[in-house]
This record gives sequence, C-alpha cells and structure tokens, in this order.
Amino acid sequence: MSRTIPRAYVTAAWNKNSIIAQAEAKKYCRELVKEGYLPLCPILVFDGLFSADDMDSHKRKKEMSEDLLRRARFLVICGDMQNDEVKDDIAIAKKAKVIVTSLKGVIGYE
Repeated sequence: MSRTIPRAYVTAAWNKNSIIAQAEAKKYCRELVKEGYLPLCPILVFDGLFSADDMDSHKRKKEMSEDLLRRARFLVICGDMQNDEVKDDIAIAKKAKVIVTSLKGVIGYE
C-alpha cells in the first residue's frame, strides 16, 4: 500500500525578473522534495502557458493557482518578504483550512 505524498503549495514574494524567480522557486521546491512533499508551484507549473498581456489569461492563471492551493495540504511561504499575493494566498489557505507554514518551519532550521 503506497502512502499519499503531502502536497505543498509554494508561495513567495517572487522577484520581478522571471528567470531569478524561477531559480528561487526551483530551489524551494527541491528542499520540499527532500523533505517528502509534492511541491505545487504556479510560477513553474504555468510557465509559458499564459500571455502576460492578456487580462483573461491573468484571471485564468489566478483561478488555476487558487485551485492548486485549495487542493494542497500545506501552504509554504518561502523567503523573508511578504507581498499582497502572499497575503492573498494566506487568506485563501485559511478559508480552505490549508495549513500555513514557512519553508523554515518545514525543513526545521532558521
């Protein structure tokens, strides 16, 4: 019988430079994988799928990201800063009864 791998939605105050943001996201996701989690990270999952200029695409990406968050067991806040997107993710997680923690809380060091 196989065990279920806990899903962890990854959020952060991502860098405006997508290359830097994706590198940070990969680093965070690797840490979660080492700890036995299945990382759900929208900036990696949806990379290149939506047009940055199209408002409808932005809305659809936001809806899909929220769906991923609601399916997760944990919301993992990475990095030291929080912006409005991170705060929105926290509010959604609390409403959906998703456990909110930090990456430091998951991997057990400061």
